[in-house]
Amino acid sequence: MLRTPILPLALVLALGLPAALSSGRASDWSSWRGPARDGQSPETGWSHDWPSEGPRILWKDGVGTGFSSMVIADGRLYTMGWQNDEDLVFCLNAVTGATNWIARYAQPLGNKMYEGGPNSTPLVVGSRVYTASKTGLVHAFDTASGNVVWKTSLKDAVGAPLSDWGVSGAPVLADARTLLVNYGPHGVALDPETGAVRWNSGRKKDMSFAAPVVTALGGKPAALFFMSEALVAVDPATGTELWRSSFGKGFRTHCSDPLVAGDRVFISSGDDGGELLEIRQSGAKRVWKNANLSTFTGTAVLVGQYLYGLDTAGYKGPEQELRCVDLATGTVKWGEKGFGQGSLIAAGDRLIVQGDKGEISVVRASPERFELLARCQPIGGKCWTTPALSDGRLYVRNARGDLACLDLNPAGSPGR
Repeated sequence: MLRTPILPLALVLALGLPAALSSGRASDWSSWRGPARDGQSPETGWSHDWPSEGPRILWKDGVGTGFSSMVIADGRLYTMGWQNDEDLVFCLNAVTGATNWIARYAQPLGNKMYEGGPNSTPLVVGSRVYTASKTGLVHAFDTASGNVVWKTSLKDAVGAPLSDWGVSGAPVLADARTLLVNYGPHGVALDPETGAVRWNSGRKKDMSFAAPVVTALGGKPAALFFMSEALVAVDPATGTELWRSSFGKGFRTHCSDPLVAGDRVFISSGDDGGELLEIRQSGAKRVWKNANLSTFTGTAVLVGQYLYGLDTAGYKGPEQELRCVDLATGTVKWGEKGFGQGSLIAAGDRLIVQGDKGEISVVRASPERFELLARCQPIGGKCWTTPALSDGRLYVRNARGDLACLDLNPAGSPGR
């Protein structure tokens, strides 16, 4: 039996549920981009006061080729990788790195134009961990044992052709009966208890890497799917399309998730710049669109009324900037070069930014100016994967599967 799912606060309030349901344990990072799936951690007691060599590395491990991020729940860390013609789902002790279990199933590497391996990040809900492979094979594993509870092949069950880079977005739980995966024209919903398909959006091929985002429109639940040519809002219970807003040119490789702020949503891609929409149940209206923040592998975060993200327009390597952009107007407050095509998260008024070569920078989340607070180099290689912060420990990985756990707890704290 699944425990009560963690829902976005906007949806909790719209449905009239107690606000306490919107928060899990402060130390957990149990879904893609954190407890609220917005790239933010509620933790503020971690320290950036490091020695010159950087924070203490508690442990390192190898988890196989891939770009899957890490989720942490109840002292366990989950991630995915690829090795010897198999996808691997890892469950590790989050504190020590010891292996609890590893699940395996046959999968191709899928290394077209990059290293390959799984792109999707697991989702933990109660005693289940849900995963999605690039070929659309969705599993539910028991968190304690790693035993398969169920598995569903979306390609067999639905039949939509796979994009060139396959299923990449993380699974998202819309409610206790609806597990969403970005597959097909605008998603598919599975029963989280059985894996049975509840609804699908058809067999048209699409290419999108963003995870679905659950929100509320007019007091009713809605799921946003950022597809190759449009942002599509659907009823998560039925899959009925509510509206779509066109967006896409160039390669249309939309990897960044929609970022919801009240009745507005920011969408962006490396090809198409960024756009702020005012959203209703009946449709979306553009507030502004420009090329000031073109995010690719890393979704922006919203701290206060300002967006922080890595602008990757033109794929110009180290010249790509970390930027602060005013959400209301789309104007750039500041930009700083040298981060490459990386990713970032926020915790309080600080950003944790991982550059594409693994360097970690702590930056003040302030619109006034760029302020570097700390910097270290815990790993190298290609680092497009979003970091995770849980209980004062920062988890980072690279494409070849080097995973490191950094201790950001202040000296003398209980976390030490």
